[in-house]
Amino acid sequence: MNKVILMGRLTADPELRKTESGISKCRFTVAVPEDYINKDGKRDVDFIDCTAWRSTAEYVSKYFKKGSRIAVIGKNKSETYEKDGERRYYKYVKVESVEFAGYNNPSSGTADEADRDFPAEFDEIVSEESPF
Repeated sequence: MNKVILMGRLTADPELRKTESGISKCRFTVAVPEDYINKDGKRDVDFIDCTAWRSTAEYVSKYFKKGSRIAVIGKNKSETYEKDGERRYYKYVKVESVEFAGYNNPSSGTADEADRDFPAEFDEIVSEESPF
């Protein structure tokens, strides 16, 4: 089984391109912090390249931007190519699906660090309409 699940933040705006045959392809990098704190008191971060295709590619490019928190499900892929007579390897995640893993702070337009806080509108709906 080859399954990858990532949660992190986009390091840049996603890059949407079309192949010669018109198929959408979107490349982006997700910064994923490690679970542990290193000797300097900081979390190390892995930068994972991802590629989405077709409608998923268009969805990512439309709704996500630099700093957006994202959950990615996909599979590990690797490709080989030659450059200057040397064989090189490129590893990435082939995206199967994505989900929002936080929301953007409407006042600043950037991803909210707290991510556990809900917008005020959510509290109003819960308090007025929730049966529990």
